[in-house]
Amino acid sequence: MILNRRVLIQSLAAATIPLGSRASFAQSPEKTLRIGLSTYPAHFRPWINVGYAGHLISALLNRNLLAYDTKGALVGELAESWARESDLVWRVTLRKTLFSDGSPVTSQDVKWTFDKILAKDTGAYMRDAALPIERIDIADAGTFRIVTKTPSATIPALLAYPYLAILKAGSTDEKEQGIGAGPYVLTSAEKGVEIMLTASKHYFKDKLPAIPRIRVVPYIDENLRVAALQSGDVDLIDYVPWNAMDAIAANQQLKLDAVAAGAFMYLSFNGSGPFADKRLRQAVSYALRREDIVKAVFFGHGAPLAGVPRPSVSPYFDKKLANYWTYDPEKARALLKAAGQEKGLTVTLLATSQYTMHRDIAVLVQNQLAEVGITVKTVMPDWATRVTMGNRGQGDFAVQGIGIDSLDPDAATTLIDPSLSPTFLRSRNFEVPGLSELLEKGRAEFDETKRKAIYAEIDTLVCENASFCGVAYRATGYARSKAVSGLTLLPEQLSPFSATLFDQLTIS
Repeated sequence: MILNRRVLIQSLAAATIPLGSRASFAQSPEKTLRIGLSTYPAHFRPWINVGYAGHLISALLNRNLLAYDTKGALVGELAESWARESDLVWRVTLRKTLFSDGSPVTSQDVKWTFDKILAKDTGAYMRDAALPIERIDIADAGTFRIVTKTPSATIPALLAYPYLAILKAGSTDEKEQGIGAGPYVLTSAEKGVEIMLTASKHYFKDKLPAIPRIRVVPYIDENLRVAALQSGDVDLIDYVPWNAMDAIAANQQLKLDAVAAGAFMYLSFNGSGPFADKRLRQAVSYALRREDIVKAVFFGHGAPLAGVPRPSVSPYFDKKLANYWTYDPEKARALLKAAGQEKGLTVTLLATSQYTMHRDIAVLVQNQLAEVGITVKTVMPDWATRVTMGNRGQGDFAVQGIGIDSLDPDAATTLIDPSLSPTFLRSRNFEVPGLSELLEKGRAEFDETKRKAIYAEIDTLVCENASFCGVAYRATGYARSKAVSGLTLLPEQLSPFSATLFDQLTIS
């Protein structure tokens, strides 16, 4: 029996919060921005990934050496300039900036930060990406050199990674968040209740931030978060639920800021079972009606993902490769027959019941694959159990969700290369011949024209072998009262990290 998509949409729509046409936005004269956050961060340590909500707070407290602008170009933040001196050396010059305590940002602070990130057992999210760095050589207080073990074209993008904020040397000894150079300082925090921030007197951007205070209140229940915005209890919310986006956009006193191609959903394969045969992985990839999934699960607020995720603003984007896995059930059946499975294939899909987008995608995948002769048995425990099972390699394939935190094409490596160390987030137990070598070649190539050709070859190889299966982009949304101005989002997959631009916000 094929799942009726309208039934799924109706059941999800029942959870939508109705937003009235009128709302009261009482604002105190002290100009405090009130943010309704999707969760209270587990901690404030900036180098450890605790989710997008945690990054939002970190982005208000800290700055990176580089950042992305709204067009996807790298721009200087704490760094004034950067240049490659040789295949193994990048030179970086700091602009004259101060930490929030008034002390200068120096090369020594940068070196200390990298030493902490590269140390073992620190839990730093960027450690693996930073491992190609051999050392930081200090030329003077405002200039340093990054020396790599092998040629690496990815260094500038690395310096803009969301979890690579520069902190004052030694400052984490006193408080977990350390001392950053961002637009705000943490003045108080009551776990699960509120976080209070005050504008830094030493922020390097002239006349910014314009808002002197920010009060952050967690609303874990997404419906309560939307209701708080509608009632005027908060001025801005993150992680707008997809079932509320249309109503928010229609409300004349609210503003929805959303990007369709934000984070995304995909399937990973376990090569220890039937999916060792690439023809069966390909059959799955051609059997999905991705548009239906976007409409049913994300209420139309998203886009199909039918190739390797490459932002359209990137020079590495190829329209043909981005739409490689067209819906072709006859081709899927032919691939099953070629693999000796014309009488039907039974596989186990690992997902979770805890998050609706994971659960509903699993149900839709199950029904769509049944149409071509693949019987899917779903296993959907709570999230913690699902992660444990994934790390153990249980299940023939799995529903996944992730975001990419860099526009460098190498950022997709963790997603597409199953030969990397096993993790619940990617395919395992099979290799794509030549893929790892091409990825290494792409990282070492500095000429953009040659690099584009390498990554086109990489994406073709990934799609031909279906080392993962794209499903759908999901929209990233922030919502605000009309009193809040100056909100702009980073492009596409970077949009969940747009809090780096919150220093530009104003409130009337």
